[in-house]
Amino acid sequence: MKTGLIALLLLSFSTFAQEKNYKLVSKTEKSDLNYKLFEQFGSTKIYSGGKIEKAFHPKKGKYIVYVFVAEYMGDSFDGTRKLFHDKLILKVDPLTNEVMDGFQYTMEWAEPPALSDLYRVTDSSIVLTDKMNLDSLQMQLDDAFQGEYRDMLDDHGILIIN
Repeated sequence: MKTGLIALLLLSFSTFAQEKNYKLVSKTEKSDLNYKLFEQFGSTKIYSGGKIEKAFHPKKGKYIVYVFVAEYMGDSFDGTRKLFHDKLILKVDPLTNEVMDGFQYTMEWAEPPALSDLYRVTDSSIVLTDKMNLDSLQMQLDDAFQGEYRDMLDDHGILIIN
């Protein structure tokens, strides 16, 4: 009886711990994604001059760009627990509020190239709403880094706009 209760509690905790809250940190009108920097995620150039962080800063354009951050405790490559930050940037049509493009990246990702953790929106027909599930954007890794168990982002995150 005790074993079953412990297993149920652990399962409940692990399910709860898997959901991330992506909190809105900025909303910029008349902007666009910085595609030049996202193209550098496949090379070592992206690691110099704070370019990874700068990639998540919008540039001028004709869209609305939302930037979200999810903070969570996770296991580092060195076996320690640490605080991680997943950044999500979304380009949204100002008339329809449809997500046109976007990227998600773990800022503490230690395995080069950075492209091996850069997920991109594949469904551009989703309307951005408060408390929507991140999985609905169907974010996918670059083809070169997909594997049997790792191709789509499966974070079960919730986007918090308000």
